[in-house]
This record gives sequence, structure tokens and C-alpha cells, in this order.
Amino acid sequence: MVKAYAKFAKENWEQLLFGALLMAMSSFGQTFFVSISGTHFRREFGLSDGGLGAAYAVGTLASAMTLTWAGRLIDYTTVRRFTWSVSFLLAFACLLVSISPNYILLAVAFYFLRLGGQGLMTHTALTATARAFPQDAGKALGVIALGISAAQGILPFATVLIMDTWGWRAGWLVNAVCVLVGVAFALRFLPVAGDTPLRSRRGRTSTEKAFVSIWRDPRLLLTLPAVLASPFIVTGFFFHQARLAEHKGWDIATMAGSIGAFAIVQAVSLILIGPIVDRFGPKRLLPFFLIPQAMGMALLAVASSPLVAPLYMLLMAISAAFGSTLATALWVELFGTKELAKVRSAVEAGAVLASGASPIVMGLLTDAGIPLSHQAFGCSLYSVAASLVTLGVRPRAGRDEI
Repeated sequence: MVKAYAKFAKENWEQLLFGALLMAMSSFGQTFFVSISGTHFRREFGLSDGGLGAAYAVGTLASAMTLTWAGRLIDYTTVRRFTWSVSFLLAFACLLVSISPNYILLAVAFYFLRLGGQGLMTHTALTATARAFPQDAGKALGVIALGISAAQGILPFATVLIMDTWGWRAGWLVNAVCVLVGVAFALRFLPVAGDTPLRSRRGRTSTEKAFVSIWRDPRLLLTLPAVLASPFIVTGFFFHQARLAEHKGWDIATMAGSIGAFAIVQAVSLILIGPIVDRFGPKRLLPFFLIPQAMGMALLAVASSPLVAPLYMLLMAISAAFGSTLATALWVELFGTKELAKVRSAVEAGAVLASGASPIVMGLLTDAGIPLSHQAFGCSLYSVAASLVTLGVRPRAGRDEI
């Protein structure tokens, strides 16, 4: 496996490095990065936890609605031009955070951060990589996903250092510069050959009709409950980790260490899972990738030992890594590379929506007296049910045409 990865990476390192760098740049719009500034936002704008969460949720949900349209635009231009457009959007969002005079403009900045970062930057990296390696999508997607894992280990520390030295507004100004410099560097490794628009703008009317038909396609409808399970569950329990520690009687340091373990296990899993996806096929593995997550949620529901904290995190990390690699490879298998951007933009919008909704849903359930342990049991049952539903997915002949 190591030799296969080394050979694959050596032969295709430029395209893979491009994808990995874009994944890293998406961090500026990811929840783990934005949350670093949470204390500064609350203090500056006089917001409560709920007020800040509401502003973030509104921006996230609005970005999900936009992503279904914006993500498809990559088909009508080159990857290079689309990448530059996304980078300017994300840099503008960082700048807007830096100069926001009130929480309303901050919510607008959250919208652009989520759309440009977690949404379009990730979408660009995954779509361009899957198109470049349709037969080795598992390995390729696993490799570039390491970009976000590396960013999770480096950016929070660097950002805190900058904010402590120059202030949070200057920190977000630096973020804007980093986006543009990082993308400019990434584009140096994007192969020029073959970087042409996939579709003509003349065909956009028929494409719009085809996009509507995607939401009636049973292949997508049967897979979405499983594919969106990890974004919803992982984000929700990450967001409410302090409350979970309080309910379980765990030290918050235990939770922090468990998150570090999550990042490490996810990175290792991304490397190991790629060849497995390529060998057995994403469709065959689809009903099984949520099993570790279901086990972790069940464990969290019934046990309160501090050892459960890293254990359930590790199990979630395996499913999260499996899902992030498997999903895009699955769309290639079911729909073909021609429809990839169209399908991915719809699914990515669903993932952003799920990750934005879960903190609110779990918070409301907690307020209603339903502890996170009980919610974990429900998440375990849901993971099993969603996995069973995917057994009905059947590839369609002529999958490049929808």
C-alpha cells in the first residue's frame, strides 16, 4: 500500500498538491477556524453565545442555499479562473470580518466565509481532483484531504499568536492576505493541459432542467441520509463538547485531547481508506462506512468513563474520513465525471446545511431536557437506518447522462 501511494503521489504530485493546498485554504471558512475568534466577536459586539451562534447559523444556511447554484459554475469556466474567483470571494470575506462595525455585517461576513471556504474552496479541490483521477479517486481524494488535517494542526496556533500580538481585526486582515498568497502558490502546480470548460454556456438552460431532475433521482435520495450523517453528528457534538463534558463529569482537557486524537486518526484513516475505496468500489462500501460512528454514538450513550471521550472521537474520525473520501468517488461511479460538479454542489450544500443546523437542533433538544447521551443513542440508530437505506442504491446504465 505504501509503495502504491508513493508511486501514485510521485507521478501526480502537482495535481495532488494543488488540491491539498486548496483544502488547506478552505480552513478560513471552516467552523474549527472561525470559532477561534468567538470570544473576540462576543466581546466586541456584545453578543451572547446564542446571539453569536444565531449569526453564524444564518450565514451558514444562506451559504448552503447559494452553493447549489454557485458550485455548478465550475463547469462553465476553467478550474484556474474559478479558483481565482473563489479565492477573491474568501479573501473579501476575511476582510469584511476585519472591518465589521456591528454584528449584522459580521453575519454577512459569515455568509461569505462559509460560501467561499467550506463551500466553494472545498468543492473546487474535490471536483478538480476527482475529474483528474476518475479511476483512482479514492487515493487522490484521501491524499488531498490531508491538506485540511495539516491546517487543523497549524493554523489555530498561528492565528492565536497573531491575534494576541496585533489583535483579532489585524489577524483577519492577515487571513485575507494568506488566502490570496496560498491560492496563487497552489495554482503554480495546476497542470495547464486539459484545463478547459466542461460545458458551453449555450447549454445552460438544458443543464438547469437536468439539475432539477437530480433531486428526483433515487440514487441521490437514497445516499444523502448516510452521506450527510457525519457532517451533522460530528459538528453537533464538537460544538456542544463543553456541555457534553459537563453532563458526563469529564474534564475539558480530556475533550481537548480527544479532539487532537480525532485529527490524527482522521489523517491516518484518509491514507488507509483511499486504496480500499479504489479496490472495492464506493458503492459496495457505502452501507458500511457509518458503522464505526454508530458504535461510537452507542458507546457515548451508555457509558460515562473518561476513556469513552477519546474512544467515541476515534470511531467518529474513521467514519468521517471514510465518508469524505467515499462520497465524491461515489458520485463519479453513479453519475460520471460529466455530472460531478452538478451533483457535488448539491451535496455540498446539504453538508453545509447539516453542519449549520446540528448545533441549533442539539441545543434546542438539550434545552428541552433531552441530554446529549440520549441524543447520541438517537444518532446511533439513525446511522444504522441510513446505512440500511443505501442498500437500495443501484447504478444506472449510461451514468454520464441524467
